[in-house]
Amino acid sequence: MSYLITMKYLLYTILLGFSLTSIAQDAPKPPKSQERKGPPKELLEKYDTNKDGKLDKEERSKISEEDKKRFAPRRKGPKGPPPPPHKKD
Repeated sequence: MSYLITMKYLLYTILLGFSLTSIAQDAPKPPKSQERKGPPKELLEKYDTNKDGKLDKEERSKISEEDKKRFAPRRKGPKGPPPPPHKKD
């Protein structure tokens, strides 16, 4: 009889463990609202000469350096130059 009670509690413990791990999974992430696809509207209005909603090679080549810097994607990571290499003695 003691064996059956022990097995019963062991089964309940295993089932509880599985149910808790399934609950603890990450929830799906909502899409980022600021994530853009394609060039920004301001850039299209200014440089899209054929008004097709895309910038072809010719239109991209006419983008000024100032606008390229302004609309360049922000990069994450360390700022500044990489550290100098270590010298071996």
